[in-house]
Amino acid sequence: MTIIQDSKNQNPSSQAYKVLLRWMETDEEASLDKLHQELSESGMETLAEEVGRIKAQPVNKRPAGTSAGPPAKRSVAGQSSLDGHHEEQLTQQQLLEENRTLRTLVEELQDKTPRSRGPGARPVVLLLNDEYGTAMGDVSTVHGQMASLLASKGAEVYSTVLNATEDDKQNAATDGVQLIFPTTSKRDKREPCLDWLTFDHKGRYPDLPPVDFIVGHVPITSHAARQIKEQRFPDAKLVQVTHVMPEDTNQYKSDERVLSIGDEQRNILEDLEHADVIISVGPYLHDYYKVETGGFEPHHEFLPKPSDIFSKARVKYVDAGTKVVLSIGRVKGVERLKGYDLAAKSVGQVIVALPNTKWRTRGITKEDFQESRDIIQSNARKIHFTPLKYGTQEELRKDMEKASVVLMPSRAEPFGLVGLEAIAAGVPVLVSHKSGLAMFLKTQDPEFDRAIVEIEDDDDEAAKTLAKRIIQILKDEPREFQAAQRLKEKLLDSEYWAASHTKFLETFGLKG
Repeated sequence: MTIIQDSKNQNPSSQAYKVLLRWMETDEEASLDKLHQELSESGMETLAEEVGRIKAQPVNKRPAGTSAGPPAKRSVAGQSSLDGHHEEQLTQQQLLEENRTLRTLVEELQDKTPRSRGPGARPVVLLLNDEYGTAMGDVSTVHGQMASLLASKGAEVYSTVLNATEDDKQNAATDGVQLIFPTTSKRDKREPCLDWLTFDHKGRYPDLPPVDFIVGHVPITSHAARQIKEQRFPDAKLVQVTHVMPEDTNQYKSDERVLSIGDEQRNILEDLEHADVIISVGPYLHDYYKVETGGFEPHHEFLPKPSDIFSKARVKYVDAGTKVVLSIGRVKGVERLKGYDLAAKSVGQVIVALPNTKWRTRGITKEDFQESRDIIQSNARKIHFTPLKYGTQEELRKDMEKASVVLMPSRAEPFGLVGLEAIAAGVPVLVSHKSGLAMFLKTQDPEFDRAIVEIEDDDDEAAKTLAKRIIQILKDEPREFQAAQRLKEKLLDSEYWAASHTKFLETFGLKG
């Protein structure tokens, strides 16, 4: 069985080019006749037609090396060694020339030939990201959810990555998503970076399949998505997903980041100007970019669904004197944005009132620990906390199952998916009224207001308000956990995500 015939059980649009290149390198019968025949038999009509066009050209006008017949047979026993050696050289040269020509043909088709889609054909979607996992934050979580949703409804889905763990690969396979890795060299010791995807994609990702849609995440891969569309797949539709608002979030970072707001915003809007569709995560981002893009349409809101890992969590009240306050997210460089300074001040006051309280912070790397501890202790001297490195959703679920309350006091947060997942898990949660999540919760049942805390502009007053609310929860845990379970049930029973997911799928020609 030939390599092409062996590929019939795979997705033709994703495998055709790799199959052809491997076949040309390994099959000594490689020729235009044989290539045309096997492509036709395998249902790859677009490629077969292109090969037929080249076959029809006069021999002297074909690209060098494209003979219509098979290459010359190798020398047989009984011929003179000189004739055999000469014929062997010609055979090898002919094979090399023909394979070069076929390789060039494949590469041209890969970058320039539009997909031929019949009625009811599955949409082919390429989502661009640096990882296929959830350990590094909301963008990757939303990316994985979008990819999985598209695949579950019949799309042929690909996701770029810079690298992936075995768990990431298994999760992608379970989701029905095919990962595309960059080409690397053993002698190249440089770490993979987003520039490979944005500026070096032709060399680093040479085998991208022909696609109908390209999805980028603002600002991580939005420019890469635009570049790949313009340079390689001009007929594909460009979908940009907004996740950030530099005008809000950079205000609480370094002076350099504040000064960069204008440049960052301009770059984002330039990428959005080239989009065919814009999707914003949550109501706050949707409202903001509605203004920034001058009412661009189509522009849809996407509401993430809590992962089953959290919605099926077994959170229950445990009658014990030890209390656990859980914070999630890195500290270094974003301590004011994420409200870690307020958390440190408030938890310091809580520990005075309830000395058996433990504070755990998930998202601190070994490299950032010393500076993170200095930041926390500068706001609450002698406070002890347990630093936990970035983890999987499974590890985060276990954290929540042991927590008395999850603390998310951000001064600015475009959405706040982790807080939503904590509510879905059924643990008491406190989120800042300045977050996109709070804006979303206010559109739901009034009982969700109990999870929202006012973060005042005066830091000391904000810390006192936060500490008072934490102490209330810790002193009345049985009732607070009952309330948290009611919020979980209301959240999941509402299926708040359904309408936005249907609209998302319709963007790609799929039914919800």
